[in-house]
Amino acid sequence: MFRFGNPIFLYLFFLLPVITLIFMMLRIRRAKKLKLIGDSDLVSQLLLQNSNYKPYIKFAFALLIISSLILALANPQIGSKLEKVKRSGIEIMFALDVSNSMLAQDLQPSRMERATQLLNKFVDELVSDKVGLVVFAGDAFLQMPLSTDYSAAKLMISTSGTDLIGTQGTAVGKALDIARASFSEDKKVKKVIVVVSDGENHEDDAIASANECEKHNIRVYTIGMGTPEGAPIPINKSNKYLKDASGNVVITKMSPEVLASIAEAGDGKYVYGGSRYSEIDKVIKEISKIEKKDFEDMIYTDYDDKFEIFLWIALVLILLDFLILEKKSPILSKFNLFGAQK
Repeated sequence: MFRFGNPIFLYLFFLLPVITLIFMMLRIRRAKKLKLIGDSDLVSQLLLQNSNYKPYIKFAFALLIISSLILALANPQIGSKLEKVKRSGIEIMFALDVSNSMLAQDLQPSRMERATQLLNKFVDELVSDKVGLVVFAGDAFLQMPLSTDYSAAKLMISTSGTDLIGTQGTAVGKALDIARASFSEDKKVKKVIVVVSDGENHEDDAIASANECEKHNIRVYTIGMGTPEGAPIPINKSNKYLKDASGNVVITKMSPEVLASIAEAGDGKYVYGGSRYSEIDKVIKEISKIEKKDFEDMIYTDYDDKFEIFLWIALVLILLDFLILEKKSPILSKFNLFGAQK
């Protein structure tokens, strides 16, 4: 079993594109300043010993060093001791809508981000229940099978986005079918599906799927994301919005009636996800009251830290970077490796 001891540090990887952009801007600025000096041949003579490509090599080393240090901070861990333990809980499958309409910002910061926040809060409230994740848009697939590894669950939820499925739509029915098939065959253990969606453009018979869940004693709860008034769908986090064939901006609206019907068919409850956590707390409280059953689970009770591997990698890269000078190498320059003009 692999996990990160401090997964929060993985968000530092988002700094790498920013650092790269700053580096490129500084290189462009340097080139412009050199042009202001005067004659290009004179500048070339003055900088004859300076390599054109080594700054980029050193920068690549810097990115690798930073990446290694980030991984060291995140502390990769490998399970070293597997034990069978008895737990008491239920099985919960989350079904998360990742269609493009979830990018709408009628909920702040967006429907998608609010949905992941709510599900992470849900996981934080769990103690010994098993949890899994299905994502869906025009299609659906199992993102994470049932597990008691809550750190992995939160990571899977947090990294879920609209780029996971290319086919657009809201295949709630298929998501319910996949979630139902993902549960264990133990009939004694209670089972719950929590659907988080705006309910718009559902393309299959979600009611029939919810009824099928109810027949298998699986409760279906739905959480509505969005507002009835709706909002446009941003394109690539820009100021532009999705338009229809006529050139009109598409307004996506939440369909509470659809979500309520699905919950009713699945013997569950529908709640609105836009009122922060108060409504969600009601669902969490209701689910927590469901009778828990004992089940056996194989878990890793001990983990070996592997952060030192990446510290050593960073150290080696730092030493190699120290040996690379920005000036031209007399030996390598004879080979004209990069096709430079002599």
